[in-house]
Amino acid sequence: MSTKWTPETGMPWIAVLLLLGLAALLSGCGTVEVPTPPAIAECPECPEPDCPEPVLHEDLWALSGHADSGAEAFVHWDEDDPPEVPVACAKCHSRPGFLDFLGVDGTEAGTVESAAQVGTTVTCFVCHNEASTDMDSVAFASGTKARGLGPDARCVECHQGRAATVTVDDAIAEAGVTDDDATSEELGFMYAHYASGAMPFGAEGEVAYQYSARTYSGRFDRGGEFFGCSRCHDKHTLELQFETCQACHTSARTEAREIRVDTTDYDGDGDIEEGIVGEIETIQEALYVSIQAYANDVVGTPIVRDPGAYPYFFVDSDGDGELDPDEGVRDNQYSTWTPRLLRAVYNYLFVSLDPGAFAHNKDYAVQVLYDSLADMGGDVSGMTRPATE
Repeated sequence: MSTKWTPETGMPWIAVLLLLGLAALLSGCGTVEVPTPPAIAECPECPEPDCPEPVLHEDLWALSGHADSGAEAFVHWDEDDPPEVPVACAKCHSRPGFLDFLGVDGTEAGTVESAAQVGTTVTCFVCHNEASTDMDSVAFASGTKARGLGPDARCVECHQGRAATVTVDDAIAEAGVTDDDATSEELGFMYAHYASGAMPFGAEGEVAYQYSARTYSGRFDRGGEFFGCSRCHDKHTLELQFETCQACHTSARTEAREIRVDTTDYDGDGDIEEGIVGEIETIQEALYVSIQAYANDVVGTPIVRDPGAYPYFFVDSDGDGELDPDEGVRDNQYSTWTPRLLRAVYNYLFVSLDPGAFAHNKDYAVQVLYDSLADMGGDVSGMTRPATE
């Protein structure tokens, strides 16, 4: 029988059967089910005024200190002659300085070759360029290096401070002072310069002054995990994200300063309900009292602090223990240093200039304050020094 289809012979019987079977399937008579697509859910309208407006990263950044073009961190050199950010400061206090450090400007990476123009801030491109996104480690002033930091390396690079134990020891050695209680005109004020980025690394960075006879806690791990900068701070506004804290600290405490994780009475005041920041501040105040007593009784030149004016410690001209309006000026800065006093003031400022020390590494903060207080002859008999793991 012929299977060729022509208008005269008609369609072959095999083709007819195939078409009939296909018709049966499509009509629902077969066993194959065609899935029904799910209905598209309608998004509920957000009731005004509760609808959050989308916020651009640029707008968030504009709320941060990195964008504050009038801040001292960016205008400090405006009146200099010439008005420029020095090589030593440009990396962290200007846009061109950090790009110079990265080598984005075609210069050698890892160093700053030139002073930077004034009038810039830390802009988006400072952190978002090919060189900065590849950063993964930071070298501290101590000579040690923290690796595996990922994006947080960009933060730590400029918030690590500019001095360390070795810096203080070298200054004392260069001054030729062998008696810890002897003054020397060769010794000058020294501090770590805002080292909040180094505090979490503790002894790994050695940025606080670490007394040679003591051991210190290293990188602060929370629950076995090291929390980087962007885990707790908004990447653009830099504000603390307290909800990160609340994920683990589920008590009724409503702000970070109220949090504590143990019942050790570090400062010996009998209060184990206060936030851990209270323990740190009590020891810090005791250290300040000892600094003043030492300066008055041993050095013979009374000292007073001004937390809002560099270089923070001045001569207490009338010896009343309080800062008078005419005392907190550059011409009256404290200059009668001994090695013992220099170390204690260095550690006092290392902690006090990091308002987040209690969260960044409370063990390390308490250890360096405790050791400084003990070295100054202060009473630590009722206090507890955190153990070093």
